[in-house]
Amino acid sequence: MSDTPKYIRSTKAFFKLLVKAFNSWNKNEPYSRSATIAYYTLFSLPSLLIIVVSIAGYFFGRDAVQGRITKEITRFIGSGTADAIEKMISNAWLSQDSTFAIIFGVGMLLFGATGVFVQLKLAMNNIWNVAEKRNDFWGVLLDRAISFGMILVVGLLLLVSLVISALLNVVKERIHFIAPNVTGAMLDIANFVISFLVITSLFMSIFKILPDIKIKWKTTFWGASLTTLLFLIGEYLISFYFGASEPTSVYGGASSVVLILLWVYYACMILFYGAEFTVQYALVKNEKIQMGKNGEPAIYQEMEKLEKKKVQIKEEKRIIDKLKENLRFAKKSKKDSES
Repeated sequence: MSDTPKYIRSTKAFFKLLVKAFNSWNKNEPYSRSATIAYYTLFSLPSLLIIVVSIAGYFFGRDAVQGRITKEITRFIGSGTADAIEKMISNAWLSQDSTFAIIFGVGMLLFGATGVFVQLKLAMNNIWNVAEKRNDFWGVLLDRAISFGMILVVGLLLLVSLVISALLNVVKERIHFIAPNVTGAMLDIANFVISFLVITSLFMSIFKILPDIKIKWKTTFWGASLTTLLFLIGEYLISFYFGASEPTSVYGGASSVVLILLWVYYACMILFYGAEFTVQYALVKNEKIQMGKNGEPAIYQEMEKLEKKKVQIKEEKRIIDKLKENLRFAKKSKKDSES
């Protein structure tokens, strides 16, 4: 075993890690959970995009940010869906008619936008086998606050992406006269690296912030990097599938909605696999994972549910025994009356 080259041992260990992550991923019902989050995303998307556009648009202008989002969505799932989402943002933009309308609108925006992250938080907790201690009003409020924090992260990453893109355009203009043939290739490489880093940062934030655990940033890096790689590969495959099968011709007017659901569905399955890989990586490396202030092992709540179920079963058994006794008494009374 000692004669085996290190890179071969590392490769074998990596593939074992991938297999363990897949087995755990497959046991945690990724299909139903992805479908649930896709459904929530459909209703949260307008509010989420409005808040993100407002945050980044404060620095770059609403039109510039909205145009960038439309461009990225076009790259993922086509121009038709991107145009539908752009109209969705415009139609859902807050009215300036009255102060009450603005306050009420902001509240509904926050509630709608945070819904998808609340569901993601539940999914991340399930992957780490933890559960929330508090399910009361303050627990719900804390969940919404954490989810809003994730929205701010998305807005910040979009802002960083816009800043870097602006800098790249400046660099492109400067070196155009020096090496015009190299400019295009350099920008393609730079855009890929930027996309990779931005998406990886987003996944790291999801793995770090959402679950009720304390985990180091470096522990989430490898899982987030693998998730990003799979995400970019999946992006290409999904784009190829959408282009080859033309699902818009099947669903007609509802095609934009269906494409959003499909894209989020596949993206969530990749995200959950990355989270499972992070769990297995942390176990292999013996990383120190602690419970968050509002978290506890899920087994505690499962045992509490079992105790409640036992009490319920005893009560149901008592009722059934009582019904049987009444039935026997009724039959006996009937026989006595006949005799």
